[in-house]
Amino acid sequence: MKKTYFLAAALAGCAMLPGCGSKPENQCTLNGTVNGFEDEWIHLVYVTQDTIEVHDSARIANGAFAFGRALEAPVVEATLYVGNPEDYRNVKYAGVFLEAGEMTVALDTAKFNQPVVTGSVSQAENDSLNAEMDEVYASLQALRDSMQNCPDELRKAMFEAQADSLSESAEQMRMDFVKSHPASFVAAHNLVYMLGRTDYAELKSIYDNMGAEVKQYANLADVRGELAALERTQPGQPAPLFRALSWKGDSIGIADLRGKYVLLDFWASWCVPCRKSFPHVKALYKKYHAKGFEVFCVADNDNSEDKWREAIEKDGVQDFYHVLRGLKWDRSKGLAGMDHSNDISDLYAIHFLPTKYLIDKEGNIIGKFEDAELDAKLKEIFGN
Repeated sequence: MKKTYFLAAALAGCAMLPGCGSKPENQCTLNGTVNGFEDEWIHLVYVTQDTIEVHDSARIANGAFAFGRALEAPVVEATLYVGNPEDYRNVKYAGVFLEAGEMTVALDTAKFNQPVVTGSVSQAENDSLNAEMDEVYASLQALRDSMQNCPDELRKAMFEAQADSLSESAEQMRMDFVKSHPASFVAAHNLVYMLGRTDYAELKSIYDNMGAEVKQYANLADVRGELAALERTQPGQPAPLFRALSWKGDSIGIADLRGKYVLLDFWASWCVPCRKSFPHVKALYKKYHAKGFEVFCVADNDNSEDKWREAIEKDGVQDFYHVLRGLKWDRSKGLAGMDHSNDISDLYAIHFLPTKYLIDKEGNIIGKFEDAELDAKLKEIFGN
């Protein structure tokens, strides 16, 4: 459970603390300016590697504010915000990499999420990487604008191919930075964005190569969780077990289908490619079911069960096994209200839909498959 530390007010530095003769080596002093929020509170929050949430606040006076505190790590990924975090229309956020020493931050109401920071090597690294990627994203946005106004389908397809290439180029910039900066906290920050796009061998290599300080202090819990999930879903590994209520109300688990080949299909009623793949899966089921083939569907519809049931009926997939992924979310609490304790998708490292795993008769994972690869594999298993 995440603990929270609240500080009643920000201190400009250690000298303001009674009995404190000098600043500790890990003391960070952040002096800031901001326009448009006179006499309001600005908040600074971050989560330590021990999942303790630190929350500090300062009053804005004459367009200025100050924070001062000893940091729990060499570099801290912090967020500054003004307004009500429960009202997205009335809150503004800015991310800042804090380091020991004297720092400044200038915030502009019109572009609050683009702080101008001095005194942080990590922030400079982050700004440099973002500047490179922003150039690519600007080109990508211009291309997408052109696609919207293009009536020629052939030309539109060409634009889409160019857009895909630009997206890949931006992500390659991120990957190159992460690989070439193993001791960087900014690299650790960006590695989280690559989860789901990086296979087990590559992710493990990147993580293993990271500096000891980064591994100790950076918030890499998601990366370690992803590595564990990818490791347990490698071909030949026993498929992670789960049990849930089916759409018919009975209890069903993947282990109940031992002795059969099982296609484990992660989907959602709102996922267009998922729904488009159902006719193909239905054809495979019809072809191989009598030979020992089953389809077990896990839907990302925990907050829209009616849509889930409606899609099952409409798409004619009632013969498949169906459960929900098990993600519980109290949306009134934001991301903190997410309960992943029974999340089947987490067990299988699911980041994109649809994702399909094939499991053998002994309950071991054969692998992930796209439709064409799946056809070939089932033909290899069952024959024509």
